[in-house]
Amino acid sequence: MAFLWTVAFLFCLPCCYGSISFTLQEEEPMGTLVGNIPRESGLGSNMTDEEFRSLKYDFLDQTKMGSLFTINNDNGNIYTAVVIDRETECSFKEVCSLDFDVMVRSSVSTKYEIISVNIVILDINDKSPTFQPNVITVQISESEAIGTTIGIEGATDSDSSAKNRIQNYRIVPEDGPFGLNVTKKDGGYILKLVLKRILDREQINSYQVSIVAYDGGLNPNSGTLSVTVEVTDDNDNSPVFTQSVFEAKVREGVRPGTSVLRVSASDADEGKNAEIRYHFSPTQSDLDEIKKIFAMNDTTGDVMVVGNLVYEAGKVYEISVVATDLGPQPAESQCTVRITVEDFGNNPPIVRVNFLSSNSIGMVNVSENSKSGLVIAHVNVEDTDSGSNGVVTCGISDNSFDLEAVQGKGYVVLIKSPLDRETKAVHNVTVTCQDQGTPALMTNSHFLVHVQDENDHSPHFKKAIYFSAINENNAVGDFIVQVLAVDDDAGINAAVRYQLHSDSRNMFAINPETGVITANHRFDRETDLFYKFTVIAVDGGSPPQSSTASILLNISDINDNPPVFEVPEFQFFVMENMDPNTNIGSVSATDKDEGKNSDIVFTLSPNSQVPFMVHTGGSIVTTQSLDREINNKYSFQVWAHDLGSPSLSSQITVNVLVGDQNDNAPIIVYPSKENNSMSISYTAPVGSPISVIKAYDLDEEGPNSQLEYFFNNGNELDIFYIGKNTGKISLRKTYHVEMDVTFAVSVIVRDKGDNPQHNITNFYIVLKYTNGTSVQALEDTGNKNIVITVIIVCFTILISAVIFTIICILCRQDKRLKKSRQQNSEKNLYDEKVPEVIMEVSPEINGVLCNPGDTPSKKKKKEVSFTLTEQTPGMLPAYNNPGFMGPHSQDSSVLQPDYDGAPTDFRNLPPKSQYSLQNRVPPLHQQRQQLPSTDNFSDSSGDTTTADSGRGGSDLDLSHPPRQDEVGSEYAKLKPPGSLHKVHLPHFDNFIQHTHGHLKSQPYSALYQTNTNNPSGEWNPSYV
Repeated sequence: MAFLWTVAFLFCLPCCYGSISFTLQEEEPMGTLVGNIPRESGLGSNMTDEEFRSLKYDFLDQTKMGSLFTINNDNGNIYTAVVIDRETECSFKEVCSLDFDVMVRSSVSTKYEIISVNIVILDINDKSPTFQPNVITVQISESEAIGTTIGIEGATDSDSSAKNRIQNYRIVPEDGPFGLNVTKKDGGYILKLVLKRILDREQINSYQVSIVAYDGGLNPNSGTLSVTVEVTDDNDNSPVFTQSVFEAKVREGVRPGTSVLRVSASDADEGKNAEIRYHFSPTQSDLDEIKKIFAMNDTTGDVMVVGNLVYEAGKVYEISVVATDLGPQPAESQCTVRITVEDFGNNPPIVRVNFLSSNSIGMVNVSENSKSGLVIAHVNVEDTDSGSNGVVTCGISDNSFDLEAVQGKGYVVLIKSPLDRETKAVHNVTVTCQDQGTPALMTNSHFLVHVQDENDHSPHFKKAIYFSAINENNAVGDFIVQVLAVDDDAGINAAVRYQLHSDSRNMFAINPETGVITANHRFDRETDLFYKFTVIAVDGGSPPQSSTASILLNISDINDNPPVFEVPEFQFFVMENMDPNTNIGSVSATDKDEGKNSDIVFTLSPNSQVPFMVHTGGSIVTTQSLDREINNKYSFQVWAHDLGSPSLSSQITVNVLVGDQNDNAPIIVYPSKENNSMSISYTAPVGSPISVIKAYDLDEEGPNSQLEYFFNNGNELDIFYIGKNTGKISLRKTYHVEMDVTFAVSVIVRDKGDNPQHNITNFYIVLKYTNGTSVQALEDTGNKNIVITVIIVCFTILISAVIFTIICILCRQDKRLKKSRQQNSEKNLYDEKVPEVIMEVSPEINGVLCNPGDTPSKKKKKEVSFTLTEQTPGMLPAYNNPGFMGPHSQDSSVLQPDYDGAPTDFRNLPPKSQYSLQNRVPPLHQQRQQLPSTDNFSDSSGDTTTADSGRGGSDLDLSHPPRQDEVGSEYAKLKPPGSLHKVHLPHFDNFIQHTHGHLKSQPYSALYQTNTNNPSGEWNPSYV
């Protein structure tokens, strides 16, 4: 059983280790390690260590690869024995693979293995392109038209891989009169020098150019061909094959020298330029193999067998044949010959064509006026086979000719239809004779029929219309176009001269021999875009024949006109607060030029520091959100540049008007934090003005800045009225008090925009208790307070302009002046016995109620506040409104009765952050009437009541001591049905007690009770 397992293992070894592969770059030095056989094949995986170490390695066939590689018998390393050249070993194979076998055997057991080794030789770019020869001379006629080509033999590169072979060609210099046309064909390249401009041999008779071939390796190599181009005369036609593809079948084993087929080409030139020679194309990859079997008669075009033809199923020989004329500058063309080798069966017929004219070898001349039925040749056919193999029938390939059998004498070739040299100058006639064997064998015999010319055609231009172009502002004599007319006739009948028709208006000139048309006038494209005129070609026949062609000349533009704007300036409109990149419009301009010279790009002037960007197409977009209140109009310059060279430009002014959005809440000037109280006597008649809310809106004139005024809270008793459109506060109804009562009021100021913005101001209205005897004293005191206010303001202004010493002096003078006035005021008050309302100031803050027994704050100091005169009151927070946030707090959750008694819900008013002036005065604010910020509403605010100016108690008030009976009576007049509370007026610092000599003012106090029956939680004074 163990023996069977061993045998099975040995049989499985080739399956596991039978083939390995290595890669090696060519040109590696001798002794280079190629690879290790045991490591690559994995031999040691199923062996013991002893068996693996005992393995020996030898070439199975020493003669096959022993000259290229060596093997280490002990470790299985393969090394190079020589420097390997891939091109020598594999020629032009795409993959170079060297294969050999290695015997691996164990010296301690009977195990062995034959391993197939495959080494792929990688090509490196070690060969440079080579021209053979590398210096040539070619000739070109000076009359050649632009686009004429000259064939150049391409370079060869012996590298094996396609990527390392020739990839491209380049001509030096590139700006010379010649270009290079490179066409890839049959694995190689067809090179042609291309004429780029008209030559003049009398000025320059030769040119030197270099053609450089580059291969495609990592480090490309190059080879250079030096070409001398000699300028000569004429040979402007290449040979033309009668067919692009010639096909023939030939049996295997035919005798060398047998003609397989004949290719035929004609050349419209004459003399040496029309004589044609044929040869195989040197660029086809299998040329060496083809030359071993076939050869070409360079004169007749016959393709002959020169080697041993062997039949191969499906084998077709495809040969590229080149026809070259014998002109001083040879022109060439190419056709394809396909030859199929047939299996040998019987002998083909033998065909001989005999021409009736003497000295005719493979060619016969026939006049194009020859009549149908004319015999031009005799065909003799022989077939030595017997039976059906010897029965031969013949046919002819050209429909212009016919083959007529002659009994026992072969065939004659007749003209079947009239010939026309201008239609077909050369007929390639093939006579095909075929036996009736199986398979049938045939023989082809070829000859040429040259049709002689008659003068029966007029000249004709290559094009009916020639299109050309010339730059405007040209010089007289500049080249425009070269026309070419040909005459299908020959000789003098084909000699063509040129002249211009009268419709050229003497603006052009033409060379009568070359057909070169030049400018005889300086053109302006903006005046005439194109010109159309006629050129005439006349041949040399008698009478002469002529034809015409049209010249359509486009005047090409040069950049001689700048862009022009169609308006003196552009004006656009954009709303403020739009997102960046908002399109506000486009500028446009026109340019009389065309093409890139009329393509216009627009740019913003570099000096314009504006929040806009101008796209090249003329559209203008914002770069940031705009604020109309900062700037409501922008003016800047936009440049229009055309894309000509050099570029021309012009500029225009663009005005952008910024439209208003309702994005600013009203700004309340009065009341303010510093001046937030106003007062009126409770005895004033209904309709008496109290003050006016002063506010403005930074938005544009119109609904966005038109303001409306509403009470927010504090007027629940409907005592006061506010003008909806004026903000004027007046007394709505009488309200009897027996002591001063302060109302904390808030007013909403709202604009009339689509998205209304609003603001809230909070202030105090003091309903003053007065009697007849105190009115005059209070009025006098009010006048004196105004004087004191004016003096203090004047001192404040002087303090900012003078030095500290002067300030101190003025302060001492001010104190002395105040003391004198206070003594006078106290005397007047005692004389007139002005009653005084006593209020007790609570130490609590923010409108919190306290018990009657609470004590006032530790220290009181006098403070003077100022209010606007006329109609500008101050403001205090509402005692009973927990949402009271100060003089300018915004509150949209208050239900305020409108003037007709209908409630207005402000809970849905959108919140809007107040606009900060940020130490600047907006343009709109500057344009409006400056609103007063000082108190000019004192002295009863222009009415006859004893209303307080809102600046608190005066020195006279504070120095007048109340009588005890007055104090008691005031307390008695407020009879609390519930618990008795005191209200704290946090901003009334001027009610703090102040001592003047022996007089001491008592603190004011107002007693009221909380009305617990009021569902709103607000308080209302209750009077007895």
